[in-house]
Amino acid sequence: MTTMDWSRLSGPRVSRRTLLEIAAATGALGLAGRGTAAAPRALARSAQAEPRRGGTLRLGYGLSQIPTLDPAQVNLGIVAGELIPNIFSGLVQFDAELALVPDLAETWEVGEDGLTYTFVLRDGLTFHNGDPLRAGDVVYTYERTTNPDFASPHANKLESVSSIEAPDDRTVELTLTTPFAPFLAVACSRGPGRALTPVPRRAVEELGDDRFGITPVGSGPFRVVPEGADLSSGFVLEAFDGWYGGRPFLDRIEVTLIAEPSSRISALEAGDVDMLDIVPAVGVAQLEGNSDVTLVEAPGTNWIGLGMNMARPPWDAVDARMAVAKAIDREDLIERALFGRAAPAIGAIPPAFAWAYVPPEETTTPQSYDLEAAKALAETAGLVGLTPTILATVDNPRPAEVLRTQLQDLGLDVQVEQLQAAAWNERWLAGDFDWVVNGSVVDADPDDGHWNFFFSEGPWNSQGYTSDRADELLRAARADPEPEVRARHYQELQSLLQQDVAYAFLYHTVDITGFHPDVQGYVPIPEMRYLESVWLDR
Repeated sequence: MTTMDWSRLSGPRVSRRTLLEIAAATGALGLAGRGTAAAPRALARSAQAEPRRGGTLRLGYGLSQIPTLDPAQVNLGIVAGELIPNIFSGLVQFDAELALVPDLAETWEVGEDGLTYTFVLRDGLTFHNGDPLRAGDVVYTYERTTNPDFASPHANKLESVSSIEAPDDRTVELTLTTPFAPFLAVACSRGPGRALTPVPRRAVEELGDDRFGITPVGSGPFRVVPEGADLSSGFVLEAFDGWYGGRPFLDRIEVTLIAEPSSRISALEAGDVDMLDIVPAVGVAQLEGNSDVTLVEAPGTNWIGLGMNMARPPWDAVDARMAVAKAIDREDLIERALFGRAAPAIGAIPPAFAWAYVPPEETTTPQSYDLEAAKALAETAGLVGLTPTILATVDNPRPAEVLRTQLQDLGLDVQVEQLQAAAWNERWLAGDFDWVVNGSVVDADPDDGHWNFFFSEGPWNSQGYTSDRADELLRAARADPEPEVRARHYQELQSLLQQDVAYAFLYHTVDITGFHPDVQGYVPIPEMRYLESVWLDR
């Protein structure tokens, strides 16, 4: 039985042809530092060859349907991390070590009390429709995201903002009522921090919210080509000449949705696509043996678990949920469903956040696999003979199928309902499920994967978990600026979530992408895809 050795993954791991190139690229990223200006072109120069301009990158994308491309409404992490950053720039962005570096904001300052933020925007910024991007657009974005009628799931990241002003076209000043330690990462960043991702008022008002979600107008390195855009099959991204970093090397990116994992692998091997956004676990070993494919691994910022709907008895009882959690053999699940390409999860703190992460071997958890104890709890809770249904997606049904088999030992006749991504997303958000395999991916900080799912009024807490102590710890982790103190809050919270079985925690996946050798200049940032640096050696 094989699982990932996470001690090897403190940073990105690269196989085959691009080690020198990516080492050079990530070195360039690291030089940018914090709060200083950096030319984005310097983020990814190849150490081996001068980048070539032109060409079309064919990107195979692992979803059956994308619900929206509106950054303020996106709640699917892979969309937020892999598509949104190429269409929209943020105030700040990430380097390969998940440190913050400038994006639209040339510089920023945070007051000593942690309550004031001042951003100075780059000069001459432009949206894809030609409208200038000014400080007032950031104010408009704040107003749109926090409008209750708009119901953005990211509004909670801005709830501590007491004022936002644009004293001139290049300056944005925000004041918070209380310190919010991960504010820059979770509210202001390119990709995950989409609460303040600037959008143009004119485009939103002309298109309307629904159409804007299909053919959005951003300020990133690529623009959506409206003609033929279909979020259930694919669309084209075109290089934006007006991007502040200069025109990207690629002319176009053709995004093709390929939901079925083996079909994505076949498409890459056959040359029908040049790159996969994520290599599905089922095909990693196959591609490792293919000398014409380059794989890049980075530690995941994610957690995946089994959510049980606490509004539906008997899953409102902690003994019932614990019986299920203790009946799950996570090592076996990872081997059979993910071919060993994951690490067991004991909570929602992922390995990429090493300052807070606690490896499973260094702690104990009440959710540890213990089938005899699980059977005793199941008998007490009256679970034998029940037929709960797991809500799964057609994009990734294997974990649910393995869980179904494992939980037969508990006397449960588990059913699996597979849905297209958009329908699954709607059902999960509405709390219309018995169980759901779900979790948080593309997180910029542990706050992303905790607040939304475990705060009593969190936007993705559709399983119905409530705990005054959990709420206190979540607020405390947001307020304290010291990483060591925040880590203790999250670790105490993790113990509480384990005991309450807020989720039955399952695993953390490794971030793997794959492409042909003529795809050059890719910079690995965990679970994110910044593609302005990519060029084609053909």
